[in-house]
Amino acid sequence: MNVSKYLNLNSVVVTVFATPFLMVLSRNIATPIFVFVAVLLLLFAAIDRSPKAVFQSVIDTARSPAALLFGVLVVFMGLSVGWSTSVERALETTVHFAGNLALFGLCVAALAVSASARLIRSILFPFAIIGTALFLVSEVILGTPVRALVGASPEVFRMNRAAVGLVLMLPFVLYALPQAKKVPGLRLAAVLTVGVAAFMSDSETAKLAFIATILLLPVFVLLKDKGIWFLGLLTLGTFILMPVISPHVMSLIPDVLASRLPYGSVGIRADIWTAFSSLIKNHFFLGHGVDASYMAAVDYKDLDIAALFLGWGHPHNFAIQVWYELGVIGVVLFAALIFLFFRSLRAVPLDLLPAVLSTVAAVWTVALVSHGAWQAWWWCLVGLVSVLWLIELKCRHGAEAPKSDT
Repeated sequence: MNVSKYLNLNSVVVTVFATPFLMVLSRNIATPIFVFVAVLLLLFAAIDRSPKAVFQSVIDTARSPAALLFGVLVVFMGLSVGWSTSVERALETTVHFAGNLALFGLCVAALAVSASARLIRSILFPFAIIGTALFLVSEVILGTPVRALVGASPEVFRMNRAAVGLVLMLPFVLYALPQAKKVPGLRLAAVLTVGVAAFMSDSETAKLAFIATILLLPVFVLLKDKGIWFLGLLTLGTFILMPVISPHVMSLIPDVLASRLPYGSVGIRADIWTAFSSLIKNHFFLGHGVDASYMAAVDYKDLDIAALFLGWGHPHNFAIQVWYELGVIGVVLFAALIFLFFRSLRAVPLDLLPAVLSTVAAVWTVALVSHGAWQAWWWCLVGLVSVLWLIELKCRHGAEAPKSDT
């Protein structure tokens, strides 16, 4: 076997697995890593086939229904810059979002024509996640000495994104690496260390995503392929109905638990979501424009809504931000994309499906409670985890693309 062929996709997997560790030191590093991964995949695909074959694959990918819908979405976002009250940020956001989508599209196109390689099944991958989790915990306990050594900011909250990255990669470690079975307790150790890292971090989002992942994994095991539509309907439902649900979020939490939850991390989110939801009707069809939520406190300073709830830069809820900024048109486009995504999951082997669905559930949990809808690092992190699963699925199928005669 050709050594370069053996190493190509594995080098990408190693790079992705290194991402959470590097995020402990630099929370925005997922973006340059995603660029690097896309370049690697394109290079390997060109070597496996030919530049012409890769170019044709890019064209075919761009013509797919999902790519066309994303294209329409980006065009609409660009148009909405015209009525956004945050024009400079809106332009920057639209360009970044389009760039992230283009990078992912290039990764998909490259993988479509890359030769299938033997994916490394090493226990080093679970150990990498365990080691990263322990590294994050040690940084929290010892006051970030390694971050200080490399000149990074010492605030603990700056490692929150690394904690989220660990949680998103946990299902892959549990299901896609059968060699972990050879070491008793290795999977349990991965769960425990990632859980400790999540709960010792300042990220309430990582904690919630970890809980969702662990609780839903056995549910998806029981549901098998029905889990696709269970999670799909749940995702679509929460996305479309979130403005209606948000005023009642706290009432859905049992009083015993609600009284123990800190207002600064839970209650205030419900108030932020409610405040933004109450304003959606003002620009129901077209929305307020991309990134207009950044200026919401200024735009609605004369209303009887506390600036505290509108002044956080974004609603900390993907669904509500899309509703507020892009209106019904944006919601319809994203709903169609969500439907296409879940429909595509029918091609996932049943033995991997619970882990894939758990990853999706963790991503959606994070999207609904925390980061801005257009943050580049977040889309790049999700893109890296997605590439990891796409490589696994390609190697599982084992069908090598035919060699080009050109």
